[in-house]
Amino acid sequence: MSRPRVVDLGGRAVLPGFVDAHCHPLMHGQFGSWVDCGWQSAPRIDDVVLRLQQRARAFPDRAARGHGFHHGNVAEQRMLTRHDLDRVAEAREVVVFHSSGHGAIVNTWTLAAAGVDSNTPDPPGGHFGREADGTPNGEVWDAAADWLTGPGGVKITNHGPNFHLGEDDDLLVAHLAAAQREMHSVGVTSVVDAQVTGRELRTYQRLRAQGGLTMRVEALVLSNLVDQLEALGVAGRLGDDQLAITGVKLYADGALTAATARFSEPYCGNPEDHGYLYHDPSELADLLRRTLELGLQTATHAQGDAAIDMVLDAHAVLRKDRAASESRHRIEHFGGATREQVHRAGRLDLWPVTQPQYLRRYGDEFRRALGDRADRLTPLGEMRDARLPLVLSSDAPVCPPNPLEAVFSAVTRRTLAGDVLGDENQCLTVEEALRAHTSGAAASVHRDAVVGSLRPGHFADLVILSADPLSVAVDELLHIQVLQTWVGGRVVFERGSAVAHEFLPGGHP
Repeated sequence: MSRPRVVDLGGRAVLPGFVDAHCHPLMHGQFGSWVDCGWQSAPRIDDVVLRLQQRARAFPDRAARGHGFHHGNVAEQRMLTRHDLDRVAEAREVVVFHSSGHGAIVNTWTLAAAGVDSNTPDPPGGHFGREADGTPNGEVWDAAADWLTGPGGVKITNHGPNFHLGEDDDLLVAHLAAAQREMHSVGVTSVVDAQVTGRELRTYQRLRAQGGLTMRVEALVLSNLVDQLEALGVAGRLGDDQLAITGVKLYADGALTAATARFSEPYCGNPEDHGYLYHDPSELADLLRRTLELGLQTATHAQGDAAIDMVLDAHAVLRKDRAASESRHRIEHFGGATREQVHRAGRLDLWPVTQPQYLRRYGDEFRRALGDRADRLTPLGEMRDARLPLVLSSDAPVCPPNPLEAVFSAVTRRTLAGDVLGDENQCLTVEEALRAHTSGAAASVHRDAVVGSLRPGHFADLVILSADPLSVAVDELLHIQVLQTWVGGRVVFERGSAVAHEFLPGGHP
């Protein structure tokens, strides 16, 4: 038996590797290769157009694609339109994905090439934005995004927003590798990919075959693939400690950050707009039942209170038929939950998976869209007090994969403009938030026996920080640097070096 090696860290802090319990790594990597249209890079719509024009000139034979735009974070506080993007190019594709990931804005040429016009109906669970006379204005939301992938691309109908844009296989592998490097640089060692189709699974397998997959991946397969899982005879988690199918991702409603989540009360300024649902209650309940019979976890996106009610109702029926308390069925986001829904989720043994960075990055727009209801979004303090499991994640690329920013947001609930949503009763302590992004996140996919903590028998997945998050002032959380990230005893990130080079004896259980 080899002797352990002692490493003197000079007083630096060591934490378990962060577990990002809900993110989209391949989407994040692919978007990262496009034009950054986020508020920090493009604070005005003219800046968005200029950056896209520069890309279009540099690559005259390619589509001009951007990502990260949010209408609430630009100076004009309005959505892009096809007319804005026509200034970039009039004879080829121009597309900018909204930061929610639930839709995009395209130019007039792209609409015409796809045959979308004033007579094109909105699909269930999605819609096309329209001008006053019914002409499409360039916005493509939720289930309507299916046509963005082209005739031979991934199609998912009303099972989720379609961001699975095709690209050369080698490029997709490179995009995934880039996302993995970024995640390791902020201390993430395990991820839950929250919308996996064949495109994602094949890319993970290719990167692994090349010896390049270093993070641990739990895959939530999209619900439109339940038929295939049943045909294959899947009967529980399938895979190993590196890459596994752990459950099925379902969608109840649209996005909070796109104002398409389904609420019982309308959005401010539009008494007809409540958002919308992807499925009717019976269809969603049947998908949940079939997933449960496969022995897999369910993970259901539900943001608005009306959508959350539908998910809770479905789980209440399922619970009558079989014991579900150990299944750890998840409810993704749980953004607009009422007090009663928090307690009801606890009675149903559900695991809310939250993204507190939403509050910081989009909270000011939430205030405009929801008024006082914004104070209740992501009610972490109520969840803690109701003894619900606490789980944090990024939803990258909706927010950057940055666990310490998530911790800061959970502790302060402070928006970019300095507003605080709710009060201190909804805030977590730093220790609670750290646990929610490590052991709590691992437990949400039954991996708490091997990751998320530093203890004998667990993988040596750890992160070395420049300062102790439990000792610094709260605002300093945003300035702590990750110095090293270890997975299974191997250094996969070191600040100032991209080389993975070290193994600890006993790195694996």
